[in-house]
Amino acid sequence: MRLEINDYNGAADLIQGPCAQEWQDLRAVLGALPLHLKASDQAGIQGRAIFDPIGTNFSIRSQLQGRGWTPNIPIPQRYRFLGTDIDLGKNGVIVEVQFSNYPFLLNNTLRSELFYKAGTEIASRKTALLLIITKGRMFPASNSTLYYEQAKNQLDALAGNGVFTMPIRLLGLVEQIAEDSPAVWTEYEEPRYSRTVVNRSEIRCDIRRGRSADGRCTITRRKPPA
Repeated sequence: MRLEINDYNGAADLIQGPCAQEWQDLRAVLGALPLHLKASDQAGIQGRAIFDPIGTNFSIRSQLQGRGWTPNIPIPQRYRFLGTDIDLGKNGVIVEVQFSNYPFLLNNTLRSELFYKAGTEIASRKTALLLIITKGRMFPASNSTLYYEQAKNQLDALAGNGVFTMPIRLLGLVEQIAEDSPAVWTEYEEPRYSRTVVNRSEIRCDIRRGRSADGRCTITRRKPPA
């Protein structure tokens, strides 16, 4: 997939220096990541192709684990009121995959700021950098889920008012507007909340600009050849 990127508090300097290898890991994984789709169960658009956060998250996690990243790192007991675990970590670098409702971005950001200021070790080194993965607004998705442009607005406001000092790189997953694009289609046991996969297959789809001015696209699954 393609990436939109925005940096805060000197993140680019760290990524070009001591955190270069961790960034290379993530960039390679996201660059090779296919577009994951599923059928919507929302009233009025049931069956339409939307962004699949579960399949995307699973793919990112499994690929980073293969590169030595540790998943589900427990939050220290004294900070457990902020959640149970961190998505992924390696050498003091935190990755948070944020496809859920938008308020969770602030939790991920502020608890990482706490780890940074407290010198908390993440995967053997003190917390140094936060990498946040979001999806672009272009993708049809479930209601109220966070998208990159929204996350950027929130972090811009926080950074502009000195709320956090931790180096952060915000990443937005996007795709080229094109017909006959590859994607991965997943069917789940229960469409809305289940993580149990019934079927997963490679498909072709058309990604077209939507009619509204909000940048949202339409994605149509192509029928397989007879």
